Amino acid sequence: MIYLTETRTACTEEMTFMDEVSYPQRVHWFPDTLKMKQTGMIYAPHKTAEKVMDAEVLKTLRENPVKTAFILASGNAHFSGIEPRDYGQTRLTYTYKFLPLALTQVYAGRMASACGAFDSVTTDASACASSLKVMMDVQQLIKIYGFERVIVLGVEDQVANSVLHFFGEAGACLTAKDDEKVSPSAFDEVNYGFHIGQGAVFAVFETEESMKKTGFKPKAQLLGAYTAAEECTNAIGQREDGQGFKRAIEGAIHVAQVQPFKLRTVKTHGTGTKSNNMAERSALCSVLKDFVATSFKQRIGHTMGASGLLETVLLLDSIKNGSIPPIPNRTDQDSVFLSESAPAEQGGLILSLAAGMGNVYSAAIFKDAQC
Repeated sequence: MIYLTETRTACTEEMTFMDEVSYPQRVHWFPDTLKMKQTGMIYAPHKTAEKVMDAEVLKTLRENPVKTAFILASGNAHFSGIEPRDYGQTRLTYTYKFLPLALTQVYAGRMASACGAFDSVTTDASACASSLKVMMDVQQLIKIYGFERVIVLGVEDQVANSVLHFFGEAGACLTAKDDEKVSPSAFDEVNYGFHIGQGAVFAVFETEESMKKTGFKPKAQLLGAYTAAEECTNAIGQREDGQGFKRAIEGAIHVAQVQPFKLRTVKTHGTGTKSNNMAERSALCSVLKDFVATSFKQRIGHTMGASGLLETVLLLDSIKNGSIPPIPNRTDQDSVFLSESAPAEQGGLILSLAAGMGNVYSAAIFKDAQC
C-alpha cells in the first residue's frame, strides 16, 4: 500500500492588482519571495518552495533512510521567469545571477539532498498537470521498482512577467478588462475563469515499512493513478466530449480496482474556461453517477504545475474538518458542481483531476485515511 503522510502547502486567497504588466491583472502571490530581488541572489520559485520545506520533517527523513526517490513537479523544464524577452520594469523584473540553478533538474538535486533522497532524482514538466501526473510515477516506483518512499515537491515560477503575458495574451486567465463583467468561477453560466496564483506543495508517500521508521501518520492512501491523452490535433486545446479526462479517469479506476459508484468526491481541474467546463463535466457525468465536485483555482489562483497535488491536499484538509468547499461565485444552485459546501464522507474515496497543455490529462484516486 502507498500512504500519503506528511504534507505542506503554500498558497494564498489574497490578491494583488498588477497594473504595470503587459496585461494588467490580479494575482495571488507572496511579495516576500521577491523581497531581495535586487541582490540577484534570490529566485522566486526557490523562495516559494522554502515555505513548504519543513525543517523537522526534512530532518526525520534524513535520519531514517530507506530506498527513496525525489520528484520535482515543476510544470516546465526551465523555470519561466528567466528568459530574454523584455517586459519592462515591473515588480516581477529581476536578474538572477546563478543561471544553472534555474534549471529544474539542478534544483531538484539540491532539494533531494535536503530530504536525504539519494536513490532517484527526477523532474516532471507535464505543464499544469505535473504534480498530479507524477502520482503515476509514485505508484510505479513503489509497486514495481521497490522504493519505500517517494517525496514530491511541486513548485513553479507562476507569477512571472512571461506567465502573466502569455496567459493574458491568450485570454486564458482573467485580466483587468474582465473584472467588471465576471467573477472567477467554474461550471457556471455567468461567471468563469481564474487568476494566476503562486503556490507550492510538499508531500511524502510511504510504505508501511517507511512509516515505521519516520513515525508519520497516514493522511490518505493512493489507490491508483493514470495519465492519458486524447485524439486532438490542437496541443493546447480540448475536446468538448472530455475524451482525455474520461480516459484518465477510467485508467485510474482500473489501476485502483474500485467501482465507479464509490467515487463520491471529485476535485476538478476546474479552470472555469468554456472548453474545460464542457470537457470535464462531460467526462465526469459519463463515468460517475452520484458525486459532488469542487474547484480551488478560483480561491487560490491557478498554481500551474503545483496545482493538482496542492489542491488535493487542500481538499483532504477540508474533509478532515468535515466539509467539501463550494466552487466560488456560482450563480446557480447546484448540488453536484457545488454552489454550497457539502458534508464530507469520512474515509471515502476521492478522485482528483488535472490537465495540462500538450494534451495531458491526469487522474488519481485517494482514500481518505484521517478518520
